[in-house]
Amino acid sequence: MQKLTIGIIGCGLITQVEHLPNLLALPDQFEVVGVADPSARVRAALESRYGVASFATAEALFDRRPDCVVIATPDAYHVDLALAALERGINVFVEKPLCYRPADAGRIADARDKAGKVVQVGYMKRFDPAFAALRGLLEQQRTPLRAVNVEVLDPDFWPFVAHRTVHVADDVPAEAIAENDRKRTEQISTALGLAPSREGLRGFAGPLCSSLVHDVNLVAGALAAMNMSLGNAVAAALHNGDSGVAAIARVQGSGAPVALSWHAIPGLAHYSERLTFAFEDAVFELSFPSPYLNHFPTQLVERRSSGLAYSQTLHRPSYAEAFLEEMRAFHAAVAGDGPRLNTVEDAGADMRLLAELGRLALGAPARR
Repeated sequence: MQKLTIGIIGCGLITQVEHLPNLLALPDQFEVVGVADPSARVRAALESRYGVASFATAEALFDRRPDCVVIATPDAYHVDLALAALERGINVFVEKPLCYRPADAGRIADARDKAGKVVQVGYMKRFDPAFAALRGLLEQQRTPLRAVNVEVLDPDFWPFVAHRTVHVADDVPAEAIAENDRKRTEQISTALGLAPSREGLRGFAGPLCSSLVHDVNLVAGALAAMNMSLGNAVAAALHNGDSGVAAIARVQGSGAPVALSWHAIPGLAHYSERLTFAFEDAVFELSFPSPYLNHFPTQLVERRSSGLAYSQTLHRPSYAEAFLEEMRAFHAAVAGDGPRLNTVEDAGADMRLLAELGRLALGAPARR
């Protein structure tokens, strides 16, 4: 098996809890050559704990000439860093959202094709064994789709990482924080075609682009199993900035409604994420645990009836961890041993729909 060298840019929560330990747990596939982050405190902590080299800038990590990089920085830097890596001939794994501006997905795709490299987006839930099982069931479903519902109740990460050691980057220079804020504001304003308020920025960046982006991608992947796709945005409303969002889209062609909601429940130590696909004679329901609870199976429930006789089947395909499976898939794609999954094109379609939902939530008409 080909071993790939890999570096990580951005050492926040997702890197500390998932990406770095997971890559180190795959020594046959990856050799971690270093991590990069502007926080000296975080760099020192990861060097001490894992024995990895660390760098203050992405450029210094690029100079190590890794085969691949993981980009897990604040979202506004994803596009620039992906383009910089591809220009240097480096394969890219980039956390969601790939971009705020849908047009940037096209720029990344062009750079990927020119470089002949792989770009995979960090939608780990596509690799959840229960999601794969759902797709198998949907491929066999023959009655019309009635509706898709998504409901997420989210306390944030605090209950699920309290047992872990997480180092906070509280020494990042103020000018770097201000630069991120400027970049994010400019990119979101361009994506939406308007200048949102501070609350509007937070609502688009958080509930829509950080949270429901996963569910939009999951719904699109599930519909693809039935040769269907997501269609137009219909309506959306934000609640108190980034406290919640409710949105409606439709399935292309069939017109079946897709209802999506995400709400912050900050004082409850419980996470709930439920996706329901309802047909004339069956309902399939996925219930995800917090993404930070590894090897904690997602539940897939299949509900059917024959006349008055009702049956319920709980599917548990395996205890495989989605975060690890996505890295195995990334390795296979780069090594030429497997298909390219979670593509730039998929992510671009997600962001186009989210941009339209964002416009509707902020009172602007959707663009057709």
